[in-house]
Amino acid sequence: MRTKENSLIRYKDGNLYCELADIWIDPNKPVKRALITHAHFDHFAFGCEEYLSTIETAILLKERVGNNINIKTFDYGEEFKINGTNISFYPAGHILGSSQIRFIFAEEKWLISGDFKLQEDRTCKKYEIVKTDYLISECTFGLPIFKWDETKKIAFDISKWITNSPEKTSLLFCYSLGKAQRLLNEISQTNFKGNIYSHGSIYKMNNCYRALGIDIKDTIKIENKKKIDEFKGSLILLPPSLSKGPYLKNLKNFQTAFASGWMSLRALRKRSGYDKGFAISDHADWDGILEVIKKSEAKNVLFHHGDSEALSKYLTEMKSINVLLFEK
Repeated sequence: MRTKENSLIRYKDGNLYCELADIWIDPNKPVKRALITHAHFDHFAFGCEEYLSTIETAILLKERVGNNINIKTFDYGEEFKINGTNISFYPAGHILGSSQIRFIFAEEKWLISGDFKLQEDRTCKKYEIVKTDYLISECTFGLPIFKWDETKKIAFDISKWITNSPEKTSLLFCYSLGKAQRLLNEISQTNFKGNIYSHGSIYKMNNCYRALGIDIKDTIKIENKKKIDEFKGSLILLPPSLSKGPYLKNLKNFQTAFASGWMSLRALRKRSGYDKGFAISDHADWDGILEVIKKSEAKNVLFHHGDSEALSKYLTEMKSINVLLFEK
């Protein structure tokens, strides 16, 4: 079944849109007014007239794009009204400041999950269960093959990978915002005691997290002028964009790894070009998505940001949940 044109939330020009409030959610192009679920750039469009977000998301965005953006902030759970529609943010557990967004109009409740995860992460607020009539859920890893190991296990695997090669420099590629800080927090709980270096983009986000009260292990900002031997036995955190190209040409005798949920796919891991893959994700796995759907008590579910075919089929067979499709 498809949503109606007059649904509270619908797709318009490839983006989620609430016509009643005349507001867009994580648009991919400049609009008049945009709700932003979190500070990753694939959920943010430059040039909007006004942004609305959580306080942490606003601070992270300003750190990344500069202070010259018009952004209005709200606490989690704080309701505000636009054209008769009540809107509020709730923790999504994805990264620091990430949020779900709830819309209420005439007693009808809609919830946009944003990117979310249920696994423990001390660098951001835990996902909060919110009851709703309609749930719009992400489904980045919406296949039953995706089931995450405990984060502690992954952290100890990373520590072991480094310490087992003391003559090498260990390069761990990870996203600069969210993933890097989570990894640092987890690695600090292991027995790895060597130096940890980080690329400037990661180092900047680490400092921003600390300013927001998050405990992040100190790292050394990597400088190309350092001697190669100084990195031996150390861990260097780098953004994935540097895995190909001239950046690594001055390093010798190193090993590489990528930290991503996609590394749980053996075939993809082999084709990735990295020596090692660590399956750790800031998105919910199959069980996590189903748990959120169940606990939200939503009778109507829509999906975006991923492959929803398996989830839709599974929920349809349960018969208690109505899976809707957006009119596009």
